[in-house]
Amino acid sequence: MTSRIKSALFAVGAVAVAAVLVVMLHRPKPKPASDANPPVIHTPFTAASLIRTGDPVFGNPNAAVTITDFYDIRCPPCRRMNLRFNRLMQSDHDFRYVPVDYPILGKPSVLGTRALFAAALQHKYRALRHILMRQKRKPTMAILKADARTAGIDWPSLQAAMNGPAVAARLAANLARGHGLGLKYVPSWYIGHQRIIGSISYADLVKTVDRAEQQQRQAGNDQGATASHKS
Repeated sequence: MTSRIKSALFAVGAVAVAAVLVVMLHRPKPKPASDANPPVIHTPFTAASLIRTGDPVFGNPNAAVTITDFYDIRCPPCRRMNLRFNRLMQSDHDFRYVPVDYPILGKPSVLGTRALFAAALQHKYRALRHILMRQKRKPTMAILKADARTAGIDWPSLQAAMNGPAVAARLAANLARGHGLGLKYVPSWYIGHQRIIGSISYADLVKTVDRAEQQQRQAGNDQGATASHKS
């Protein structure tokens, strides 16, 4: 790659980062959602429609039920829900979980998310996310360096990628996606045609996924009956 092309790519990255900062500075200060009676909002679109190329996918990638979760690595309710999502995926439930990194709780969140996106370039996103979602300290470069070593990540490559155009573009795209949906709280997660703001108990999560699975089965049965009637 020529030096001219490299300069152009880094310029694009700088513009993307600047755009992200402008958007964040002109928005009301976001915060973690309350755990008390989280609101459920009906949406005209589905959780699956919010997935974009490059999003990490946990669970069964071909499952009929999708949960798309806009979260921040430093958000306590997000961390509690992450444990419940993981627990549910380890059971017999067949669903697809797609976390969308949405760092709206300050600079440490943005720094940690940049590290996650850079780790993804080394196929180590899950390993680093596992650490960051359980770590009490705010991400710093020194802490991330130690985390990278624990996760088996090449630190010099990670550090370089964190400041590169690919990470800047992905960060800008995720923030724009959440802002476009009007998301001011984390977690804000989607299942079927519902948006749930905040965390719910594990028992309620099981009921929510069971209900979504039943709705998917009913929709499939209805489509099959319609097709048979037409034929």
